[in-house]
Amino acid sequence: MVRPMNAVTPDSIRLACCNHKGGVGKTTCTVNLAAGLARMGWRVLVVDADPQAHLSASLGLVGAGSGGLAAVLCGRIPLKESLVRENGLTILSGSTALADVEAELSGQDASQTLLSQALVPMADSVDIIVIDCPPHLGPLTRQALAAATGVIVPMTPDFLAMQSLAWLMETLAHLAEAPNTTAPAVLGIVFNRFCAKKRLHREVQGIVRTHFPGVSFATVIRENVALAEAPSFGQDIFRYAPKSAGASDFSALCREMTRRLSPSVAGANRLLAP
Repeated sequence: MVRPMNAVTPDSIRLACCNHKGGVGKTTCTVNLAAGLARMGWRVLVVDADPQAHLSASLGLVGAGSGGLAAVLCGRIPLKESLVRENGLTILSGSTALADVEAELSGQDASQTLLSQALVPMADSVDIIVIDCPPHLGPLTRQALAAATGVIVPMTPDFLAMQSLAWLMETLAHLAEAPNTTAPAVLGIVFNRFCAKKRLHREVQGIVRTHFPGVSFATVIRENVALAEAPSFGQDIFRYAPKSAGASDFSALCREMTRRLSPSVAGANRLLAP
């Protein structure tokens, strides 16, 4: 049973962008949702929790080394000293050092709430935190889910992605049933690289909407070459191609997302799209 996310106030929003399957557009969604919300006036912290550090590279950050999130989780550097501010975003970068951190977190005695505790100092500084998760249910993803109040699930409209979606939903349901555990609810499912002319895409969309009514977003992210090109320039879609279909789709998705987060959020002047 999928638990939709309840309306919340802006200072309590932490979203994990999560799917067990790779290649479905988690990083694309995280980068451009964060950038789109920043353009709407939100104070956004984006966290790269993937050892591949694709989010950091997509935002033009390279050579993070052992700093960023890895250093924060290990307690070497305080959170606020690890943050980078670029183009209206506050960024906690990822790096390959997270692979070693993940190995350490796999121990039985490792706390599941290190990331949640680390983010506490940002409660009054940002309106929303968006976390890019690794493409598997390992210790770093569990840290992100423990820190999150909601989950965004990007998926491509194909059979294998649908299988992974079912697995993720089962995982979240089991977390919700576990004792002494607060599992994040699902804010929405995002169809990425969607083409309405393709029958398979329409069929997968219909199946998902039937099995998870009211969960998938009405907005879809269409196939768009600019979205694939933007990371190589270290830019979000709004800076790289502001008039593209990708920019238009992510603007619409941001507006729909804010309406789901809270009716009061959509009415606040500083959170409205220009």
